[in-house]
Amino acid sequence: MPFPMETFDQLQGFFWILTRVSVLFFLLPLFGARGIPSLWKAGLSMAIAIVLTPVVPPPTVFPETAPEIIIGIASEVVMGLILATAILMFFAIVQMAGQFMSFQTGFAMAQAMDPQTGAQNNVLTQFLYLFTVLIFFSINGHHLFIRAMASSFYIVPPNSLTFNPAISKELIDISAKMFMLGVRIAAPILVALFLSNLCLGIIAKTVPQMNILMVGFPVNLSIGLIIFSFLLLNFQPFLVNMAEMMGDALELSLIHISEPTR
Repeated sequence: MPFPMETFDQLQGFFWILTRVSVLFFLLPLFGARGIPSLWKAGLSMAIAIVLTPVVPPPTVFPETAPEIIIGIASEVVMGLILATAILMFFAIVQMAGQFMSFQTGFAMAQAMDPQTGAQNNVLTQFLYLFTVLIFFSINGHHLFIRAMASSFYIVPPNSLTFNPAISKELIDISAKMFMLGVRIAAPILVALFLSNLCLGIIAKTVPQMNILMVGFPVNLSIGLIIFSFLLLNFQPFLVNMAEMMGDALELSLIHISEPTR
């Protein structure tokens, strides 16, 4: 197999592939974390681009003027943003579930710096997110990223992206699924703590001498941690299902992008 950058046209094709791959890798979970040096991200993006260059279809049209080059780069950036947004929405499911559980158990009062995003977050949400990322990569979920990148060049070649309103509807549908799945993950803890607070309220009415605030906080915290530990034991099947849904969402997003606007 010849080296993929022997001619000037191959070098141009590599540039457009690198543009799309770089945007995606700089935004992906774990790969795009602030703790990872930008030089490593750039090197990984270049390595993936070199691997994809000889196996994906080369661009059929190359921009020649400066405005065409700017529009082409912008279209590749938008393409990478669409794919990254579809992926990040699914990882936001566990973050939303962690926020629900933290608020009910009382962990929401303890905020810490999240090294992944540089923002304040509670400990339970950070732990659930990192646990999800590790399990996701252990089941080879990262292959979805590479497969989606390779498929995007077959379905939407470089410099051929056109806006289709259907893609916005697809992202809205993903957001709705994200919210429902987040509620489903946190549902066991939400229901258990609701019943716990109901019982504590009845006790507060029947035994007014008891300081219900001093008793209720450790009780809810203990119940929440116990149910959370059982939740982690059965979390892998959900992640497998989430990976399949993510692959379907990426495929639908690419199909909507490739469809002509009506």
